Amino acid sequence: MLRTCFRTTSHLVGALAGLLVVASLFSAEALQAEEPVLAQIRDHKQGVALWWTGHNGWLIKAQSALIGTDLVLADPERMSNPPPVSADEIAPLLDVAIVTHGHGDHFNGPTSRILVGKSRCVFLVPASCLDEAKKFGIPAERTFIARPGESVEVRGIKIDVLRALHGHTQGMVYHEANLEDCGYLLHLDGKTVLQPGDSVLLEDHLLLGNVDVLIFSPTEHNWWIDGSVTAIRSLRPDLILPQHRDTYPVNEQNRYWTNGYSFEVKARLPKELQERYRVVKMGERVLVP
Repeated sequence: MLRTCFRTTSHLVGALAGLLVVASLFSAEALQAEEPVLAQIRDHKQGVALWWTGHNGWLIKAQSALIGTDLVLADPERMSNPPPVSADEIAPLLDVAIVTHGHGDHFNGPTSRILVGKSRCVFLVPASCLDEAKKFGIPAERTFIARPGESVEVRGIKIDVLRALHGHTQGMVYHEANLEDCGYLLHLDGKTVLQPGDSVLLEDHLLLGNVDVLIFSPTEHNWWIDGSVTAIRSLRPDLILPQHRDTYPVNEQNRYWTNGYSFEVKARLPKELQERYRVVKMGERVLVP
């Protein structure tokens, strides 16, 4: 009887020890999963690489320059799906922060204030966002103004500024759409990267011709499904990356801007374009071919 109890106890201890080992391995893997994003960014020296931080947020590294678009890294509303890096972590590495328009899920106050205080980055913002920029404490000497139809050079990076016309439910144009909202075509190390911001599909997008990397939003209030398919078939980018998805909790009231129809778009593309289509995870590195 005592021998049986001893064996049972030994088995329990062994099982618990095994569980602790497994748990420690998972913890180590979790830590390793968090650390490489910053390490990858620091180590990237050649070509163009992108990391999705959620929503419309991207970190784009071309040689020594690190650019962020619509970074929302300190928003409590998305904490159920936190970003792969924090604003504090990325601030020392960031060179340029690009903003498409003034909505808080794109031009984020808490994130911007951290970047102002802990980085030397400059901000490229639409003229309509200058009041927000001042409110967030962004100094005038660190502010570049983007105007649709113009090109700017920011820290040696050429950026073409595009019109953006904000949509709403059912693909309609938002009744408060701001004509100063912007999209951007970035020229990086011989490649072009299109970040259209929040906009319905415009002829401006289709006339761009050469787009190597297309970052687009397959949400109801942006290009949705039909517009996304039209743009992808027209531009035929080498790399196709859906955004504005899988970041904020989805409900019936906000579905038109929180839910991205990424796989529905992919299913309607020819095989050649499907092979260029990537639905990436947050923090996943994407190398531009």
